[in-house]
Amino acid sequence: MNERTALRSGATTPAEPIELKRQIGLYAATAITVGNIIGSGIFRSPHSVAQHLSGFWIVLAAWVVGGVLSICGSLVLAELAVASPKTGGLYVFIRESFGDAFGFVFGWANLWVIKPTVIASITSVFALYFCQVLHLPKSAEFPSGAAAILVLTFINWLGAKEGAGTQSLFTTLKVVGIAMLCVAAFALPTSHAATPVAAAAPVAAFSFGAFAVAMISILFAYDGWTDSTYVAGEIVEPKRTLPIAIVWGTWLVIAVYVLTNIAYYHVLGADGVARYEAVGSETIHRLMGDWGARALAVLVAVSTFGTTNGAILTGPRVTQAMAADGLLWKPLARLDPRRGTPSLALWIQGVLSCVWLWCASGFEDVSGWFVTTSWAFYALTTAALFVQRRKESRGGIAAPSYRTPFFPFPALLFIVATAMIIVSDLHDSGWKAWAGVGIAALGFPVYFVWKGRRPGTGGGGRTAAA
Repeated sequence: MNERTALRSGATTPAEPIELKRQIGLYAATAITVGNIIGSGIFRSPHSVAQHLSGFWIVLAAWVVGGVLSICGSLVLAELAVASPKTGGLYVFIRESFGDAFGFVFGWANLWVIKPTVIASITSVFALYFCQVLHLPKSAEFPSGAAAILVLTFINWLGAKEGAGTQSLFTTLKVVGIAMLCVAAFALPTSHAATPVAAAAPVAAFSFGAFAVAMISILFAYDGWTDSTYVAGEIVEPKRTLPIAIVWGTWLVIAVYVLTNIAYYHVLGADGVARYEAVGSETIHRLMGDWGARALAVLVAVSTFGTTNGAILTGPRVTQAMAADGLLWKPLARLDPRRGTPSLALWIQGVLSCVWLWCASGFEDVSGWFVTTSWAFYALTTAALFVQRRKESRGGIAAPSYRTPFFPFPALLFIVATAMIIVSDLHDSGWKAWAGVGIAALGFPVYFVWKGRRPGTGGGGRTAAA
């Protein structure tokens, strides 16, 4: 990869290559998983789900189904990560199993659509609540959001330790805050009147289509269980750390989500969850009044700020890994000589995220771009495990120390269920889901043009830590 040049005794000699260092420990790696999943979804998605599904038990079952799918995916992902603990995560697994073209397409989508829209959508929620807390006008939301993106990009530019430390801090704060909300829901009486709001539209009888649409909101809320693999090349003792961070981090989120939904329904009831978009705010308002609602706004701002940081930390690692393999412009592979961070990739991602934030009018305007596209790549990554197992059986690679329990059932369940939900979403949702998939698919012709102009670059290897 890139090399530094040192001057010694008047002569020019090459120094050691700049490498990504393993400096992210177990707590920080788990915080990346937990913090990147828990963002704004648990404060917004319960309302969306309740608009499509009627009744507490069917809603709770939908959240459990989303959790089971995420666990099935995380069990598979843990085996892939232990087998190839390299920076780049899903890009690495897809490329090693299906070749350069598919690896390029994922990285292309990650660069232009997935990570910038994730960052923009979460930041739009942060800016909304941040401005509410400080009583700033609506016009301040974009500058506040853009400032947050640039500040967090700067922190992650300083070093992986700084980025991971920020993630650990905000993940701890958000989990403690949500736990306090749940305790208050069961310990305090509903002493304040309900906020006036129009009655919710009646929910139609149960159908698979309605369930699938509701699952899109739930899958958005669970999105992020893959993210610790993007920094696998910087995680200490990855073969021990990654299964814990991925699998047990996802289990922790499932517990938090189920408990939080029970708390919402305990205070608001099914009708209240369906009526109030800001279910978290209304829940705490019923218990503590206006000051409680303001405290909840602070919690949402803290939660989304931390999730934005996690996305900013992990996204550029894919771009850097692709460039190091010769699949993108080579300067994108360079690491800062002093800080060891993918500087150019970080700042390009920051600029693209600000552009998406500027173009979007709010969360819903941008979130539809990435959910279906992301989960399609999750299904493809899960399929990579079958390729890896076949290589093992032929003696091509050694078996990793971690094995997916009950294989192949978790992988098959995840692929089939995800495919059904994606097809339903493409059928029932708006043009944005198709646009996100279309931009990803555009990566195929771009790859072949790139390959044609730069013959032989696809087989390049990385010298950075893997």
